[in-house]
Amino acid sequence: MKKEDLELKLEEAKTAEESGDFFSSSFLYTDATEIARNLGDSTSVTFCKNKVVEMNRKSKSAYKELSVEQQVPNEDIEKAINPILEGTIEEILKKIGASLVLYPVMADVEKTAQGNMPISYQIANLSTRSESGHLVKGGTDGNLAWTIQMYSICQGIISELFLSRIFTSLKEKGLDKENFISYLRSSGIFPENNLKLIEVGIDKYLNNDYVSAIHILIPQFEGVFLYISEKLGIDIVSLNRGKEISTQIKTLSSEYLSSEKFQNKWGRDFCEQIKFVLFEPLGYTLRHKVAHGQISIQECNLSNSNLILYFFLVLAGRVGVKFENV
Repeated sequence: MKKEDLELKLEEAKTAEESGDFFSSSFLYTDATEIARNLGDSTSVTFCKNKVVEMNRKSKSAYKELSVEQQVPNEDIEKAINPILEGTIEEILKKIGASLVLYPVMADVEKTAQGNMPISYQIANLSTRSESGHLVKGGTDGNLAWTIQMYSICQGIISELFLSRIFTSLKEKGLDKENFISYLRSSGIFPENNLKLIEVGIDKYLNNDYVSAIHILIPQFEGVFLYISEKLGIDIVSLNRGKEISTQIKTLSSEYLSSEKFQNKWGRDFCEQIKFVLFEPLGYTLRHKVAHGQISIQECNLSNSNLILYFFLVLAGRVGVKFENV
């Protein structure tokens, strides 16, 4: 690439922008950003990347929202959840955590995605934009983007049809913060300090304060998940950069959840579910949004709160032993 290539691409982008074709301009500025980066032209990179965001925001009307409707017979829903809802509250909480129907099976999702991927995802120049106009990591990979679309459909069914009914039924049976925390405590794997904060989050959830519930429960889940992972033999200590030797607890990430060491201990499907809900840029990305103040009020909802509570129940249901026996 030469400086002339960058100048030509910038001229094309500017022409499209001035004609009101912000959609095309966004792609041209994206190409210009890549050229500038390869040339090591930091000034042009700064200019181009900001123009990309600007053009994406101006071209929102050119994007079409993908709408997928999935019909699930009520008898199939009842067949899946009725066995879970039998017994005492404690028994139900245990069955939720151990259930095989409350997470997408990644191998099945991948097989479905391979079989029904549109031609456009295989040959077109793809790009995924966020609501705020930023390019989403992974959005240019057609295979990944379509697989995540299929995963999102599966997770949506689980959240809206299964978990929603299960937690509604639990509340009707008398679920409160005391019996929920009592069940988690009985597993013997949750630090007491975390339980106190989780209890506050559950109280907010039961009082329909999903903003507070989400902001309390997501960081607590990450902390507890790493704590238990360490007890299960996974190295969670990170060596900081720099001349001085210093360490800290690793920050949970998609990379770690995709690693063999995590998936061998927790199972691929649970790791993929956590990754989709909390970290995947093409998924819900709830952890990132909470940590950086980017979550919307619409995302602080009952469905997402149910999901995080479900994650805690999986920890209790799958480990559920005293640490001295782990």
